Amino acid sequence: MGARINYVFKDSDAHPAVVLYSHWGETEWQKDIAEALQHAKPRWSDSSYGTRMIISYLMQHSILDEHGFGIYSVNGPNYDLGEQTVVIDFVNKTVIDNLPVDWDAFINAYAPHLSALV
Repeated sequence: MGARINYVFKDSDAHPAVVLYSHWGETEWQKDIAEALQHAKPRWSDSSYGTRMIISYLMQHSILDEHGFGIYSVNGPNYDLGEQTVVIDFVNKTVIDNLPVDWDAFINAYAPHLSALV
């Protein structure tokens, strides 16, 4: 079965978004994204590096595995991908599940131990 989730990395309304599909990421996605955002904080203003850093963080323990993750692109603004979908918006610096949440607030909510390190 799996716990499928799609992470959509939006850097513009004019360009297709990068999507990281995770077969097992749905159950811990808030903590995982909070930690990945903190990891990528030095590159929040650079969506190409920031996206790569977040994806690398999420895949760090299975980077060479054949299964578990996929990467593709999708045109927005409707990101209804048929499974749990979360938008990491580099334009507005928000994480969008149902409602947009500022990145710093998201980290504070889901990885508060990391906020103390800043």
